[in-house]
Amino acid sequence: MLLLHTSDWHFGMPVGNSNYQEDQLFFIEELARVIREERAGAVLLAGDVYDSGKVSGEAIETWNQAATRVCRDCGIPMVVIAGNHDSADRLAACSELLKNSGLYIYGRLRNPVEPVLLDGERVAVWPLPFFQTDAVCARWPEKAEDVKNQAQAMTVVLDSIRERMGQYPHNILLSHSMVSQAEVSDSDRSARIGGAGAVPAAVFDGFDYTALGHIHKPQRMNSRVRYSGSPMAYSFGAEEIHEKGFVLYDTETGEQRFVPIRQLHPHRSVAGTYDEILSMRRELENCWLNLTVTDKLAGPELYSEMRERFPYLAFLRGRSIETGEISGALTGEEMMAMSDTDILKQFLQENESNVTPTEEQLTWFEKAMLSADEEGLQ
Repeated sequence: MLLLHTSDWHFGMPVGNSNYQEDQLFFIEELARVIREERAGAVLLAGDVYDSGKVSGEAIETWNQAATRVCRDCGIPMVVIAGNHDSADRLAACSELLKNSGLYIYGRLRNPVEPVLLDGERVAVWPLPFFQTDAVCARWPEKAEDVKNQAQAMTVVLDSIRERMGQYPHNILLSHSMVSQAEVSDSDRSARIGGAGAVPAAVFDGFDYTALGHIHKPQRMNSRVRYSGSPMAYSFGAEEIHEKGFVLYDTETGEQRFVPIRQLHPHRSVAGTYDEILSMRRELENCWLNLTVTDKLAGPELYSEMRERFPYLAFLRGRSIETGEISGALTGEEMMAMSDTDILKQFLQENESNVTPTEEQLTWFEKAMLSADEEGLQ
């Protein structure tokens, strides 16, 4: 049986003043294409369906389209576990009913862990949603004294599975967890904070294949433990060059194969003068952009102008009004939140030969703006 391993979809993730829904709908179609072309028999989704526990209606609709595309249109089952970004209970709502449609969703850790049986019960997929040590202590109270860290907690859970998996020819573990030595990128927000929750890859010994989620860069942890990575980039920097796609695992041969997919809007970080960046318009207008304009002040006027030329502008840097140095990356929302005083300073620097207003002038300006606001003239 050919299993398609994927993870970290992060529906609802914001970018700049927008979100990634258009790109996510595109990779859903890429997923359906790969399923058809490769004749995959099931999809394993290793957590982080959503980017946040507070799920928007738009993100729910995107998930609905994805599940419908796989289970109804492609006609194959999908096994899904909650990740640390998901609201476990919300994700798993109506999970018992959805099994009849081939959609198996697991929100919280259970004791015992029950497998999803595929391929005439020859393939057992053991779903292991994201969990913390206290969940193991609560569900395996007799082992609580042995659980001091995440690695020990994982061992308790996996030992309970290993005791029962001998009856199945093929055993696949589906887990959302942090493995020691995994290479993270900027979009792995929670994974970058310390390593206390990491477990060694050896803890998964005994399974034919461990399909991992949580880390966005595709990578092997050993010959049988692997991250599929996210199907699209969710940050700038290293992820701009990561190859994105899905992992195909053949239960009969043990073969693993990474299948790259197309990206609707690649991520690009670009620095240059105003004229240099405009000269690259054709090359950049279809990319998510992190722009640094080295010879202009960062502000609403520059942001609006660049956004008009580059519709997928996510972040903009320019020279700081206060220091003249390159500022930190700002979104359009932050640009538009600049105070009237900041806008005045920028105007004078850009249009009045780098004039800096005095404190007295700023005081008079603020009084004038307040008066105009009170009279409804703004």
